[in-house]
Amino acid sequence: MRHYLTVAAAAVVAASFDISLAMAVQPDLGPSPQPRVPSHPSVEVVAVRASRLHLGMTTAEVGAIMGQGTKTAEYRNADTALQTLDFSAEPIRSKVTLTNGKVSHVALDVFRVDPDDLPAFTRVAWPGLNSATVLRLLGNPYGVRHYAFFDIKVDQLIFRRAGEPDVSLFFVADRLVAKRVGQDIPVDIFQVNLPSSPEATGEEAVEGSVQVGMKASDVKTLYGAARLAVPYNFNGQAAEHAIYETRPGGPFVSLTSVDGIVTEFADIGRLPDDDVFAGR
Repeated sequence: MRHYLTVAAAAVVAASFDISLAMAVQPDLGPSPQPRVPSHPSVEVVAVRASRLHLGMTTAEVGAIMGQGTKTAEYRNADTALQTLDFSAEPIRSKVTLTNGKVSHVALDVFRVDPDDLPAFTRVAWPGLNSATVLRLLGNPYGVRHYAFFDIKVDQLIFRRAGEPDVSLFFVADRLVAKRVGQDIPVDIFQVNLPSSPEATGEEAVEGSVQVGMKASDVKTLYGAARLAVPYNFNGQAAEHAIYETRPGGPFVSLTSVDGIVTEFADIGRLPDDDVFAGR
């Protein structure tokens, strides 16, 4: 439970501060001679099987809906078994976490920040981190480039490691929004795919449960007002991290919404007391 709370708090902190891009690094490569112009900013709503998942589902139920994961990992200690299932072949890459055989976390990579081909050293650079934090984690980049597309400023930090391909990290408003192998501008850097609701694919929403594709306003109807909510902007899109109490005295859930659509939710258990929300 404390692990989930720590992750949620870290995401809230990352979203809450605005630090200007730290560019006191050399060399500055300048703009690419002929940069590839990305596609115009757009938001598409697509059907995904993950919209049928909800907290508490079993491994077998997830398999019946999602099929075989493209990548799996398991972690165990004395009383907890964690399993993560990655579904990168979906229209929106989906990651499902099961705790002791029950779904505890579902997340969609609607911004496509972490492709499968990235070297391991880039994993510490999380989406939403500011450039100063990334520089502390990865050190000085091999080079820096600056662009402006559709009146949007984009900063590119290129990192080089012996025996690894070059990796580019892209920042908009000093927030990490994309990571790619090589030095090319991602053509889809300003494109966002959001999940459709279960009803859009002929499925019924699960009564009393949060699901990806739900409207954030419907979550408030389901659980009441958020106990903690932090709105922010990510790559030009309005987003929010929020924590809800599922019922009086019951467990809490954290969720992320983009443009008012739920893209991630997690069971974070019962919190120790209300001091967490009072800032004490």
